[in-house]
Amino acid sequence: MPETLKILCPCCETLLVVDPASGAILREERKKHREHASLDDALGVVKAQKREAEEKLRRAMDENRHRDEILEKKFEEARKKAAETDEPPPRPFDGD
Repeated sequence: MPETLKILCPCCETLLVVDPASGAILREERKKHREHASLDDALGVVKAQKREAEEKLRRAMDENRHRDEILEKKFEEARKKAAETDEPPPRPFDGD
């Protein structure tokens, strides 16, 4: 039996050196890969993330400003739906 076992992970290509007697991982060598081909690509990704974050913030602020109107519209829709149905409203204590 060999002193150590060398196992290559099929998904991340990490090389694991394992002690066969104890099963402990003695060494781990991760394959180094670059996420971006160049600094310009990385800068483009950062700028895109910044634009997306600003857009999300703008939408959240708009939604917060119009929150009362939105809640009022939801309430009116629920009232209309309740008026159209013949079923009594659910009673929370009858759920058991």
